[in-house]
Amino acid sequence: MRIGLDLRMLGGGSGISRYISEVSRQVLEADKANEYVLFFNVLDATTRAEYSRFGHKMVETSIRHYSMAEQLAYVRILNAERLDLVHFPHFNVPIRYRGRFVVTIHDLTHTKFPGKKLSHVFHRMAYRAVLNNAVRRATGIIAVSQSTKNEVIEHFGVPADKIQVIYEGTSGACSVMDRDKAMAQAKERFGLSKPFLLYVGVWRRYKNLPALASVFSRLVDDGLDIELVLAGEPDASYPEIKDQVMAGRHKDRIRALGRVSDEDLNTLYNSCRMFVLPSKAEGFGLTALEAASCGVAIAASDIPTLREVLGQGAEFFDPENEDNMYDVLSGLVSSEQRLEELANAALARSKHFSWQAAGQETIKFYESTN
Repeated sequence: MRIGLDLRMLGGGSGISRYISEVSRQVLEADKANEYVLFFNVLDATTRAEYSRFGHKMVETSIRHYSMAEQLAYVRILNAERLDLVHFPHFNVPIRYRGRFVVTIHDLTHTKFPGKKLSHVFHRMAYRAVLNNAVRRATGIIAVSQSTKNEVIEHFGVPADKIQVIYEGTSGACSVMDRDKAMAQAKERFGLSKPFLLYVGVWRRYKNLPALASVFSRLVDDGLDIELVLAGEPDASYPEIKDQVMAGRHKDRIRALGRVSDEDLNTLYNSCRMFVLPSKAEGFGLTALEAASCGVAIAASDIPTLREVLGQGAEFFDPENEDNMYDVLSGLVSSEQRLEELANAALARSKHFSWQAAGQETIKFYESTN
């Protein structure tokens, strides 16, 4: 088959960008039977060097995702390549594209939590139209978790056998380090000298960061000499979240680091006292799995996706109940034994997931649609 891979969302620093990077490299490394055409937004020297080694055609489109050009000009570019199949790794499939395609659905978060980016009626209509087209017209759908698959079936009524669950994984960039070395690097790089709780991800409403900051303040009031470290870029569409997070009485103990490199992220995972993911919704929870692969104790929201991915490798709390979140975090952060038990359980759980397996299953899924 001649297969197109839509790689235009590479390099954005999001979980989707990570998914595209890892799955595409695994697929191209392993698949020697099919021919690929790789579509990029911008094909810079670094990207060209990284992907040219696979020996497949690369096309620079200069077409960003979520743009009008994506719906119009991108269709002509795709059609010109006479593809047997295209893999769109996100729901933003051009409505006018009539070729065969598979699509990865990561979550239905924007459906459940529209937020400011879908506040205008036109944006909501466009989102629904594009998502509906992607789900209903796809030859096959990849869901990154059983929870996401269940949501797609419930919301769209598509047959279950149209959807294949292919889990995400962790890369070698996230692995166990010597803890003393990691703590020394965290102090040198970021000035972190106190034990800290770590969150990694974007700053959006469904991520529930104001609640985490509020609970953190209560822990400090209890006399705990700790800090809260937030790694990930604040979303300019939600400035109120940063205001709410920094409105607490212990804002001087909250460190907002912004986007960090993979190397620094691994250091933070390995040096934190505990990783916390307080989201109200997740499609997979990749940052939690990355923390697990570093052998870190995890406290996470009690939502179906995180239960599915983390299993016994985390302690869970109700994201809608700050008192419950406080009870869980307070109990964990003060118990060396429980933190060690959770860290070991998390590391064991992480062994069930790998990008290599995700790549191999993705190739099989392509071939099953032929």
